[in-house]
Amino acid sequence: MKIIPRIPIYIHPFFWIFSALIGFLMSQTIVGTVLWIIIIFISVLVHELGHALTSLIFKQNPKIELVAMGGLTSYQGKKLKYYQQFLIVLMGPVFGILLFGLATLILWLNFISNPTFLATIKVMQVVNLFWSIVNLLPILPLDGGQLLRIALEAFFGIKGFKLSLLLGFIMAAILALASFAVRYYLLGALFFLFAFQSFDMYRKSRNIQKCDRDEKLADTLTKAQVLIKDGKKDEAQKLLDDLRSKTKEGLIYVQATHLLAFLYYDQKDRKKAYEYFLSIKDEIADEAICRLHELAFEEANFRVVKELSASSYKLSPTQDIALKNAKAFAMLGEAKPSGGWLKTAMHFKKLDLNEVLKDKYFDKVKDDIAFRKFFKK
Repeated sequence: MKIIPRIPIYIHPFFWIFSALIGFLMSQTIVGTVLWIIIIFISVLVHELGHALTSLIFKQNPKIELVAMGGLTSYQGKKLKYYQQFLIVLMGPVFGILLFGLATLILWLNFISNPTFLATIKVMQVVNLFWSIVNLLPILPLDGGQLLRIALEAFFGIKGFKLSLLLGFIMAAILALASFAVRYYLLGALFFLFAFQSFDMYRKSRNIQKCDRDEKLADTLTKAQVLIKDGKKDEAQKLLDDLRSKTKEGLIYVQATHLLAFLYYDQKDRKKAYEYFLSIKDEIADEAICRLHELAFEEANFRVVKELSASSYKLSPTQDIALKNAKAFAMLGEAKPSGGWLKTAMHFKKLDLNEVLKDKYFDKVKDDIAFRKFFKK
């Protein structure tokens, strides 16, 4: 639907379900539940309109989504300056405070006599004041956390972004502990979730570089992913090569390299795929670990096979991987782990040990006591 012609609004079914759940928990009545749904709908929508209307001023194309845990306003357009981003985020809580002021004015004028309407306005007043204050806390993904991120990033660049995550984690953790201490368990659980998200983002942000905050580069990566899904792999490859040359490092570089490595793997260019996977070994994604393990074995890079032995087997516990691990450790002269992996490989289907040990891979360890002990009858 569109309350304002240029702002499409999408309401997910879970928004109504979640609102009804809150309403019933707060009122324990059907009528109260309906009134709470109305209050939540108006409050969230007004808040999101604060973001969306401000973005229109800066010639953006906003979209509002009402989802289970609240609302989300996204927008597209030319790259915004930091002060413009700051104002767009700030106007959400400001609109909430204005709605609180309107409810306060209505109560002060005292022209409502219906007790149900009066109670609804009072709840609207309290809800918008409380949520506007909470939403300004410097914790991501709250608006206060976004404001802190924008301010710190404007002054300190990517270091400011990482600092905002760390400060948000500390604040959320303190509030979670305080809430649990006073037995506000639901609020404590919410802040604990925010703390976990902030810490996880902070941990992952170690590899973030300045180029990762470039919207144009991010859009190019997304476009390349869409092209791959559409089967236009040659076009995607050109975009990904261009991204790697422009970034050199960071998350976008790593993702572009991953995608290129998979493209070369699918094209049977195993040498090229190996080189690309190997170049991002320390940041490699789970779905690529088994591929690199396989290619490294083919290239006789047994140290990489060793490094990936446990993780690749965990992701794909097959006889082939266990046998490759056994051979790699054997070539490195490590008898005990080689014997252990060979024993694991023999659990899948029967292998003739004598035939296996004729393989040149096991020449260094086949007579070693530490290796042989795994096969004593």
